[in-house]
Amino acid sequence: MAANTEDIRASVSKDIAALQQEVSRLQKMISAQSAEAYYEVRGRAGKAYEDALPRAKNAVAQIRAEGAAAAGAAREHAAATTTALALAGAIGFLAGYLLAGNSQPQPRNWWR
Repeated sequence: MAANTEDIRASVSKDIAALQQEVSRLQKMISAQSAEAYYEVRGRAGKAYEDALPRAKNAVAQIRAEGAAAAGAAREHAAATTTALALAGAIGFLAGYLLAGNSQPQPRNWWR
């Protein structure tokens, strides 16, 4: 019976060694695939950044130009700008006042 037990231990030890080798092989394979995927994603992100950079620079330049033009127009027509801003503020105040008045709860009478 002792020989049978030794045979089983030897067999299990071989199986464990084989499984350890297989796990090691799988870890190496996963590591290689992960590195490949990382570099692929990194390359795609770099390309997307390079493609978007000129468009972003162009958009920023246009926004700056339009902002400068709007500021220049506001400086040239100061009275009209002040009137427009005051009118927009008054309309906003009136809208807020009306909305706040409608959202107030109705007072309850003491006899109800």
